Amino acid sequence: MTSALTTPRLADPQASRQAAPAHVMNAVRQASASTGVDFSYLMEKASVESGYRTDVQAKTSSATGLFQFTEGTWLKMVKQYGSKHGLGVYADALETGENGRIQAKDAATRKEILNLRKDPRLSAIMAGELANENKDYLEGELGRPVGKTELYMAHFLGAGGAAKFLKALEKNPNQPAASLLPDAARANLNVFYDGSRPRSVGQVYDRFAAKFGDDAHYADSSIFGRVQGVDTGSQPWQYGRSVASGREPISTYAVMVLDSLAPPTSGSGSDPQRAGRKSENDNTNNPRITPNLAGMVGA
Repeated sequence: MTSALTTPRLADPQASRQAAPAHVMNAVRQASASTGVDFSYLMEKASVESGYRTDVQAKTSSATGLFQFTEGTWLKMVKQYGSKHGLGVYADALETGENGRIQAKDAATRKEILNLRKDPRLSAIMAGELANENKDYLEGELGRPVGKTELYMAHFLGAGGAAKFLKALEKNPNQPAASLLPDAARANLNVFYDGSRPRSVGQVYDRFAAKFGDDAHYADSSIFGRVQGVDTGSQPWQYGRSVASGREPISTYAVMVLDSLAPPTSGSGSDPQRAGRKSENDNTNNPRITPNLAGMVGA
């Protein structure tokens, strides 16, 4: 894209799902069959990430396509799963450099591989494979099955970041999410703050759960409105590979979807140091604290 995404706020969070183009639904259905990942989850994820637009490109990152893969993450996925899904020629054209990054043998091949992100079927297939990776990691860390919202948290925060977040959620949902994950909070102020008020871990989770149809029950706690101190006993944040790390802004469409939802009860505390402050990357005119609207990024 050559201009900023200026699509108005969604009045109905389900509107984009109803407007999904037939070719996108067919592509996602094929990907679901190929990877075993739930069709409805992939559709909701595509809605949140790109509004079902297969060629959309983030304004301030390299994220492109239906599932907003960045260049680095896409090259990794093609290298690892390309042969499984008929992209063996491209997988063989990629190699691991001395810095550990996946790179193509020449610029023309790299460009051709990156352009595959605009193919909805291939983008959905890689999103499915990534979801399987994140599911296996989270279930191993948490010792239980995970749902749609938890999978998206892994997409948003990286698998390691999501594991830390979800462990903290189980232990103390009232602790401030920004203190737990400061890098993610700096990149996504509108997710972690309600204006100048910090959201708790439970509140952040509930906002995503409201989109993905999972249980959003942490706001029902009688002490939920009182944001407590951060739990320093949580495990260190070990980043896992994902489309996102939480250290960059979530996609424009994710911001729109979250803003369109009726938020849970807001935390009562405020941070005077953050009141009225914008992110150094924020170029919007919104008087509330909001991030620069950009796409998901690779870890």
